[in-house]
Amino acid sequence: MGNITQFILALTMAVLLPNFEVSISTKTKIDISKDQSGLKTLKVHILKTKWFTTTSVCNWVGALTDPNTKLTNLLRLKLIDLFLNNFYREIPSWFDSFPKLQYLSLSSNNLAGEIPSNMFDRLPRLQELNLEGNKLSGKIPLGLFKCKELEYISLVGNRLEGILPKEIGNLTMLRNLYLGNNLFEGEIPSNMFDHLPRLQVLFLEGNKLSGKIPMGLFKCKELVLISLADNRLEGILPKEIGNLTMLTKLYLYNNLFEGEIPSNMFDRLPRLQKLYLEGNKLSGKIPLGLFKCKELEYISLADNRLEGILPNEIGNLTMLRDLYLDNNLFEGEIPSNMFDHLPRLQRLYLKGNKLSGKIPLGLFKCKELEDIGFSNNRLEGILPKEIGNLTMLKTLYLDFNLFEGEIPSDMFDHLSRLQVLFLGENKLSGKFPLGLFKCKELEDISLAHNRLEGILPKEIGNLTMLRSLYLDNNQFGGVIPHQIGDLLNLEHLFLSNNLLKGHLPPSISNLTRLEYLFLSNNTLTGHIPITLGNLRYLKALDIANNDLSSTLSSSKSSFLSALANCSDLDYLLFARNPLISGYLPASIGNLSVSLLYFDASSCSISGRIPEEICNWNPNNKLRSLALNENQLEGILPLSLINCSELVVLNVANNNLSDTFPHWLGMLPKLQALILRSNRFHGSIQVSSTTFSFSRLQMVDLSHNDFTGLLPTEFFQNLKALKEEVGHENDLLSYSVVLTIKGLVLEFKIKVLMPIFTSIDLSDNGFHGEIPKAVGELRLLHALNLSNNCLTGPIPPSFGNLTALESLDLSFNKLSGRIPFELTNLTFLEVLRFSNNNLVGPIPSGKQFDTFEDDSYLGNLGLCGLPLLKECNNDEIPEPAQDEKDHGNGIAFIWKLAMMGYGCGMVLGISMAYIVFTTGRPRWLVRMIERDLRNKVSRISPRKDEVCSASIAASLHGIYVPIMGILTDSLLWFFSFHGMGF
Repeated sequence: MGNITQFILALTMAVLLPNFEVSISTKTKIDISKDQSGLKTLKVHILKTKWFTTTSVCNWVGALTDPNTKLTNLLRLKLIDLFLNNFYREIPSWFDSFPKLQYLSLSSNNLAGEIPSNMFDRLPRLQELNLEGNKLSGKIPLGLFKCKELEYISLVGNRLEGILPKEIGNLTMLRNLYLGNNLFEGEIPSNMFDHLPRLQVLFLEGNKLSGKIPMGLFKCKELVLISLADNRLEGILPKEIGNLTMLTKLYLYNNLFEGEIPSNMFDRLPRLQKLYLEGNKLSGKIPLGLFKCKELEYISLADNRLEGILPNEIGNLTMLRDLYLDNNLFEGEIPSNMFDHLPRLQRLYLKGNKLSGKIPLGLFKCKELEDIGFSNNRLEGILPKEIGNLTMLKTLYLDFNLFEGEIPSDMFDHLSRLQVLFLGENKLSGKFPLGLFKCKELEDISLAHNRLEGILPKEIGNLTMLRSLYLDNNQFGGVIPHQIGDLLNLEHLFLSNNLLKGHLPPSISNLTRLEYLFLSNNTLTGHIPITLGNLRYLKALDIANNDLSSTLSSSKSSFLSALANCSDLDYLLFARNPLISGYLPASIGNLSVSLLYFDASSCSISGRIPEEICNWNPNNKLRSLALNENQLEGILPLSLINCSELVVLNVANNNLSDTFPHWLGMLPKLQALILRSNRFHGSIQVSSTTFSFSRLQMVDLSHNDFTGLLPTEFFQNLKALKEEVGHENDLLSYSVVLTIKGLVLEFKIKVLMPIFTSIDLSDNGFHGEIPKAVGELRLLHALNLSNNCLTGPIPPSFGNLTALESLDLSFNKLSGRIPFELTNLTFLEVLRFSNNNLVGPIPSGKQFDTFEDDSYLGNLGLCGLPLLKECNNDEIPEPAQDEKDHGNGIAFIWKLAMMGYGCGMVLGISMAYIVFTTGRPRWLVRMIERDLRNKVSRISPRKDEVCSASIAASLHGIYVPIMGILTDSLLWFFSFHGMGF
């Protein structure tokens, strides 16, 4: 009997006995053995306690008998209601044993499996079926549609699937159909509604239905409620909705409807009370016909693409309570007279538009307003103190606007019910308004990103209901008041980016519900209290960029060891606190397995990186590890291989001494590898692992002792720099310092991972040629190979790096010409080729016209603008040609050269004959004699001059071989004829 309190079994029996003309006494004997057997069968399926057959069935607990006859007859059972129990088996099929059953409810249980197909075979009188709130699966059994008297069906909140059966249309008595929150898909059958003239409620929301609203639906003239929300329905809204004159509630939100809202859709909907169309792709203006629906109480058109100014006709809807127009494209000022006749308005949301101007004073006539949402607009002016007249106000969202001036302190005098105040991201100035402390119900305050100043008042401790306090990015000074420890319900405390000083108050450890504590970028001093470990629910701790101190290696006074108590810690950032010293303790391995971000950069940490750093759990979630700007030494621990979720590894500017950690290529999500300014050495080798840095987008190995050739295979593996790959959105931005050599001043780029892509291998000992594979990294933004010993030409394939913004190849031994293909780099802003052995003309056009001469200094063979050295005729910059055209030009040059040789031969022989026969001119004969005696041979043109890429420059060189041929021919002729020289 102990389970009776857990399972409420209500069996209401209506004993339908024949109409005897005489009364039936309690002594009348009726055979109830079948009733007893049926009741036992039902009970065994749902209760564990026993009913003993030695007692009368009328005395069984949970069996309700007729109060007059004390008899039970299940053959006459009309109603079974097993609502809100904990039944967990499948639905039994023997419900068809109750042929006169009219009402069956098994709702809000844990029943699973399919609905038995034969369950409805002998339930001809069933009128109401309620199976909602279970875990039923499969399809709707077709046997259900044999129950011709059904008026009410609810299968809401199960796992039913398949398409909606058109046989529903056979239930001509149906008034209410609830099939929402299942897995139905496909189109809604249009003919399903042909014979449902009595249908009043159609509830299909929360499925996967697609297609358009079927036109057959509008035959159901008695429809009062339609909910097709949270599906995948599309198309324009049919104007025929306006034919449903009985309609009071229309829910079509979160679908794919588009186009304008038909204005005449509302002409004949005088009873419409609720209209929810948010979360679609509707465009155009709000149709004026909407304002004919005088009974409207709730309107939501949020999250669409509606535009234009807000119509002041909204003020005609005198019954209006809720108005949601947020996240659209509305612009202009809010009409002041829009609120003249809206005395019942309680919720007004206009956030996420382009509204401008001031808050209209007419708004404050709406005395019942509870919620105001004007966030993310362009509203301006000072905050009107008349807001304080809205004594029912609970939430006020005015953040992300252009409000300025001081916050009126008396604005809060009569807002005793205020719970949420968001004024962040404006231009508000002055001090913290003391009147705010009269709002004892306040739970959330945001004054962040303004220009507020002064000290934080100690009265803040009076707001004991406070859950979140956002005061970051202001100019608050002084100390953090110890009364802040009285806010025992506080979960979020954001005080970053202010001018706060002094110690962290020990009372912070009283905030045992605290989840987020952000104190970074202040001038806080003193020891970091180990009592932070009392904040067991802490998810994020950011105390970076202060002057706080701690000795990490001391197990007794180290806050880092104490934080092992915070099992939910996701973010731990204490960077840029130079007084934090010691070595990272082995207890770092006790930190939360859910840790995502760990930033201990720019402290004074020494020693080795402990192996325990990634031994939290094989399934740890660490995404960013920043230990840069410290005094760490030794090697990278192999335990980092356990951080399979790692995205960013930054150990720059330490004293680490190791070879290239090729084994990090096994990390499948690594996007940024920053080893800058250490003592890494040797050649770069790539492992044959499955991933091998395939996701890597930022590589900084600069200022180390790497040697050898640039690894072609490494560049070939960088798939994320060749093609777009999916990336998870980082929850926190990550600041990375990039050094682009060659500028007068080094500059820093702060990027939101993984937007900026870069490779920096500068200041090492790499030699050899630049691999052509680098030219395949078309998504690369910055490339720095400066200060190495690289030789050979600049690969023309660099012209494929169309996203490149910075290219630094300075201080190498590169030779050859600057490829004209680099003029394709239209985003190039920084170019450094200085101090190499480059020759020839500097390309012109596009971005190359923007670079100064310091980009090319130290290359004695370069000429042309912006250098002062002019190019000779044989150095004139060539036009852009592809390799095929280039080859054809060279062939053409050789043809000209051969023609020159031929002409020279003929001319030489002819002149030799004349000289031989006449002996004149004597000056020519003497010149030849002198040249022969001195054995001066002619100088042939160099091959690289003949193979010049410029046809115009090569034509100039043809004169030399022609004159050489001429001289050779003369000398050969004179020698052949034995002239006495």
